[in-house]
Amino acid sequence: MDVNPKLNDIDDCLYRLATKAMIVQDDKLLLVKEIPEMWWGFPGGGVDHGETVESSLIREVEEEIGVPANKITSDFEIAHYNIGSVVDGVPRMNLFFNVSLPKELVKSTNEVAEAGWFTKDEFMELYMSPSYTDRKQLADVIFDEIN
Repeated sequence: MDVNPKLNDIDDCLYRLATKAMIVQDDKLLLVKEIPEMWWGFPGGGVDHGETVESSLIREVEEEIGVPANKITSDFEIAHYNIGSVVDGVPRMNLFFNVSLPKELVKSTNEVAEAGWFTKDEFMELYMSPSYTDRKQLADVIFDEIN
């Protein structure tokens, strides 16, 4: 990939854009423990150069929790976003989407250390990626929709 090296000199306008899946079933949220940081996060990851947001979301969910792409559904409407957190010197922007999939197809992959289902109270207590700067607001978006 040919990327202009001058972009490395711009400190305040480049973000690592990531798509994140909000998967809730039985009043519990599916999260993954990320490698190597070992913090909890939403299934998902960075949008690759030239990739659409939709294809990124599906690819990342498939890679991280092993559910085949044809079993993953979303309306691809942004349900929430956060912007501005900096992790390892890289500004982050996360786009969150409601995603549905068969719970029984979730399996371990070598992309994450583990996956787990959490209630709202448990979610608030987890060691999470620092890119989720508005966890209370995020929890309200996720869990208030299901109640």
